[in-house]
Amino acid sequence: MEKIITVDGLASSGKSTLSQNLSKKLGWPWFSTGVLYRGMAYVGLKENFTEKEYLSFFKSQDWSIQLTDLKSLFFYRGKDISPQLYQPAIDEKASLFSSHPPYRKALISVQRAFYKPHSEKGLVLEGRDCGTVLFPSAPLKIFLTAPDDRRAKRRARDRKETAQVILQSQKSRDQRDQERSFAPAVPPEDALCLDSGKYTASQLVDIVYQKAQTTFLL
Repeated sequence: MEKIITVDGLASSGKSTLSQNLSKKLGWPWFSTGVLYRGMAYVGLKENFTEKEYLSFFKSQDWSIQLTDLKSLFFYRGKDISPQLYQPAIDEKASLFSSHPPYRKALISVQRAFYKPHSEKGLVLEGRDCGTVLFPSAPLKIFLTAPDDRRAKRRARDRKETAQVILQSQKSRDQRDQERSFAPAVPPEDALCLDSGKYTASQLVDIVYQKAQTTFLL
């Protein structure tokens, strides 16, 4: 059995908080696939890549991702650029980038490769299509939801912007993520769907941890 837990959901649904807390409790690494798309979007914006250059860049040694207990870090030419990836301009650019089927398809094998070195210990993957496309056979799949206004307030707090401004961009991003032709952000058929707005962070991780104990006989 693959020791994989996927945590999917829309923007600011609480995926990162749950994934981080769960990985700590399990002692498993945590890979936030969003940093891959953010990193690629940032570099492409900086270098003004064409599609052909982007596809070539995916296979290059100019970038890498390192997993830590706290987050997934994106390195470009040996420098950690992760702090620059969480700003409104990159939110939008990453959403547009990840909606382009050739890019998303080309990065599937890249993301799947992260599991192999952690196959014995286990891996928590967070994103939009981890349970539907990357690892559809994962034994435990979680899909988080939350009310639109709550998600907007959460992101506004993180970005230090008003919830009204965030809500407008969030709606267009949600629609793009849910309706893209390849790998839309939808719940896997066999996912445990949870409304993160109904629980505290500790309650949410306890629910999923108990499910993991049963699933993986921990």
